[in-house]
Amino acid sequence: DGDAALTPAAIAATWAAAVADPPPRTAIGMAADGVVDVDLVRDGPHGLIAGTTGAGKSELLRSLVAGMAAAASPVHLTFVLIDYKGGATFDACAVLPHVVGLVTDLDDQLADRALRSLHAELRRREAVLREHGVADLADLRVQAPTVTLPRLVVVIDEFAALVAEQPTFLHALVGVAQRVRSLGVHLLLAT
Repeated sequence: DGDAALTPAAIAATWAAAVADPPPRTAIGMAADGVVDVDLVRDGPHGLIAGTTGAGKSELLRSLVAGMAAAASPVHLTFVLIDYKGGATFDACAVLPHVVGLVTDLDDQLADRALRSLHAELRRREAVLREHGVADLADLRVQAPTVTLPRLVVVIDEFAALVAEQPTFLHALVGVAQRVRSLGVHLLLAT
């Protein structure tokens, strides 16, 4: 029974049994040859969901966030959720212990603040890796297993509208995307 796997006790057991660096991964469906899943380490490091209005993009985002959260504890995985248009996309996800930030109704000032915060987090992560003499998050987890540095997935809904109305945000985000793989940061965008 699939529902039995999603009890609080089963989720806690999954978190406790996790490997040192569980990938941000979740099942999204079934195919003739088995489960179809999305793994941001194996398939990414980033993801883009595109579709027409009403196609289910926001539902898929919620499912990805919930599935990844069920598979990895907040010690190993965190989320920043950005809903540019201020809708209710992430209302149900906001209560997850993995969520370290929720941004809605992004205006010029808030966009700038979000980018500054993201850049500060990247500098912090770079400093942690440098301090431990490792090249990436996977090496850190092996060389310094007591250091807590969870993967960070930045999830943005209504990305096309954000780009259209905040063009400088796009340029900054492209710069972030190019340098974050080794830092354990992933972008998941829907448009």
